[in-house]
Amino acid sequence: MKKCISFFIFLLLLSCQQESNFDLEKDLYQFSDKMENGDTIEVSVNHSACLFLSHELYTFIKQKDTVFLQTYSEISSFEKREQTLPKIVYQASNKNQLSFENYFKYLSKENKPKTETNSAIVSIHYKNKAQAKSFYSDGLRDNLEKLDRFGLLRKKIYPNDTFFKSPEPPPPPPKFAK
Repeated sequence: MKKCISFFIFLLLLSCQQESNFDLEKDLYQFSDKMENGDTIEVSVNHSACLFLSHELYTFIKQKDTVFLQTYSEISSFEKREQTLPKIVYQASNKNQLSFENYFKYLSKENKPKTETNSAIVSIHYKNKAQAKSFYSDGLRDNLEKLDRFGLLRKKIYPNDTFFKSPEPPPPPPKFAK
């Protein structure tokens, strides 16, 4: 009987996990430093413009004091293409100019109010506490400028990925002699 009670207490203590102190609103601009083990943040980036429909989902997971990044990309226009990149260690930080943290700071400064006609260019979800934050653009030019800046960050994290690379245009037709 004592062994059964001891085992039950052991299981009870083992199953009690401390709740994370991470707060999306407060810690967003230092999230990779402030995340605690078991925290998960999803960042959805909407690349869509005009007839081009595309989005990416970046999932940051902190495990064993290391922040990992898993990325899913999808292009839905023309012919559907998708990819899931391997999980990597997220090494950028808020001290690095090309980091998600600094991109969020840029979006915060450039954020536009939500209207009926615009959609979020970047949405961030902290799954552990069901917190969310979105950043908006105002018109095509603003949208493309924000996506261009994001492209630099993406290129730094995934320098060899060609998923969004446009195909080379065909060569001009040969000129015929008269």
